[in-house]
Amino acid sequence: MLDEFTENSDNLGSTEVIVSVAVLLTATEEVSGNLSLTNDFLNVVDNIINVDVETLQESQESSNTSAMILEAIESVAEDIPVGNTSEPVVITRSIFAVSVQQVDLDQFTEIGQTFSANLRSNLQC
Repeated sequence: MLDEFTENSDNLGSTEVIVSVAVLLTATEEVSGNLSLTNDFLNVVDNIINVDVETLQESQESSNTSAMILEAIESVAEDIPVGNTSEPVVITRSIFAVSVQQVDLDQFTEIGQTFSANLRSNLQC
C-alpha cells in the first residue's frame, strides 16, 4: 500500500515524505528477514528518495528524515537472508543499492583481515 502511495514521487510533499518515512521505521521489524517484503520496502525508499530536492530538504529540516531513512535501511539490511556465503545478495534500485554478504567471523579474525566500506553520495542540496 505504501508502495502505491509513494509510487508517483512528483505528488509527494514534505508532509507525505515525513509520514512515509515514519511508516517505514515502524515496519522494519515486520520486514526484516523476509526478502520479498525487503524488496517492497526498498522500493518505497527509492520512491521517497526520488522526490525533488526541495521537498527532501524541507522534510529533512523539519524531521531529520534522511537519518530516519538510513536507520530504517540499516535495520532491514542487517537481516536480509543470505543463502550462499560466497555470493553477496545485491538489491539495486534507481537511486541506491544494498549489498549484503555473510562473513565467517572466526576465519575473518584468524587471518588478520580487515573490513572496509565505501559510501558514496551524489546527493546535493
